[in-house]
Amino acid sequence: MLNSASKVTINTGNVLNLIDIKKKAGQNVTEELSESIKLTLTEWSTQNVLPVQNGIAVDHPQTSFQHSDYMVVSTSTAPQETVISITRPHDDVQNKMAEEERKNLKIGVKIFINEDSTAALTECLENVFTALHTEYIDNVILAYNPDVLHRLEEIADETTLKTSYTTKASPISLGSNIARMSSTEVDADNEADARKCEAILPGIKVLWAILEDYVKEGRVHQLGVADVGGGCLRKLHAWARVRPAIAQINLASCCVVPPSLHAFCRANEVQLLTHGDPPDLLSIAAVKTLSDAGVGCNNLEWCARYQVHIKCRGVLALKGYVCKATLGEKRETIAAMPITTN
Repeated sequence: MLNSASKVTINTGNVLNLIDIKKKAGQNVTEELSESIKLTLTEWSTQNVLPVQNGIAVDHPQTSFQHSDYMVVSTSTAPQETVISITRPHDDVQNKMAEEERKNLKIGVKIFINEDSTAALTECLENVFTALHTEYIDNVILAYNPDVLHRLEEIADETTLKTSYTTKASPISLGSNIARMSSTEVDADNEADARKCEAILPGIKVLWAILEDYVKEGRVHQLGVADVGGGCLRKLHAWARVRPAIAQINLASCCVVPPSLHAFCRANEVQLLTHGDPPDLLSIAAVKTLSDAGVGCNNLEWCARYQVHIKCRGVLALKGYVCKATLGEKRETIAAMPITTN
């Protein structure tokens, strides 16, 4: 990409308006994210790219920007790290947001992050606020999936996992059985969930403290967490100053909601939702962006998906991604225009 950049933040804009994505009906979350990134990078690289000198976008007499939908801005988030922000200033996000009064919109953001870096989380949230031109976000859901979690999953006993999912019941029907379970059965997580909680809870607490500050400032109204067991949610709930109001569980196990999780959510007015996001979304999406020659990134440090609904109609008005990536090996194919000197 840009020789002067070591990192890049990518704002896909409203993906509901990306025709190439619309044509691919039935694509999964990973495919949508990787396609959004590739389309943004490809179009930016081929349409009126600002030349960059010493990491700063500069005007050039041989370049025309009248019809550009893409903008390159040099930013700095860490010493000795040049971050280039690629965004779509003429995307319809701002216009869509202005069509309705803010009170009539509900903005939900899900943050995917693999490290307990407070700087990365803050950077992610600030990029979302900038992308949406909003002063507050209605809810933020944290999806924290550190590398240690994947190593635990690799060594997990498959037999133990299978025996924990023998009952097939919907979340609603399961609720009718909670009363017949003993307190020990409700409170206990299986061994895999206990190991997972031990691995992720310390990191979640580090990141949660940052999210609580946003709530205190009035910039975020509700917090949620994805893919934690009932015991882990209970521990987070007891520790937090701002308690989780939303808990997400993967669709792959939605028919067998862990009893402890279901019981705890009912008792503490935590909204229990399902999702279809893979735990290794960042790594898989990064690999997919490199599947086509010349475009891509070799890893994603964090990614936020935002969705804006019109409350009274329940209509999805906006959907997009903001991500931070390390440039891929083929970045020279998306190079900036050469700068000549007289």
